[in-house]
Amino acid sequence: MPFYFYFGLLGLVIGGLVTWFFLADHPFESLETPGGPVDPVEAALLAEEMAADGRPIDEATVVRLLDLHGAYVDGKIREAQAAAEAARLQTERTHSARESTGEDAG
Repeated sequence: MPFYFYFGLLGLVIGGLVTWFFLADHPFESLETPGGPVDPVEAALLAEEMAADGRPIDEATVVRLLDLHGAYVDGKIREAQAAAEAARLQTERTHSARESTGEDAG
């Protein structure tokens, strides 16, 4: 009789694991990132809300910020940052190599 209790617990654990496996693979969020075109109505609404809060900005600034946010979410800004960092490191290495060869020759 006590084995019914243990089989019940085992069934709950197995059921929970199966449910978790199915739900863990489910894309709850959209695969499409919000990096698409900016709606002019959305930009106007955000500009009005910012003006109502005492921080007036124009719609062009709102559109630029939304575009930058979309690029950040899509990963384009991180790629540009990584490329700039790689270029800076390469320049730094070249400069230090020139200094070391200049010191050896002098």
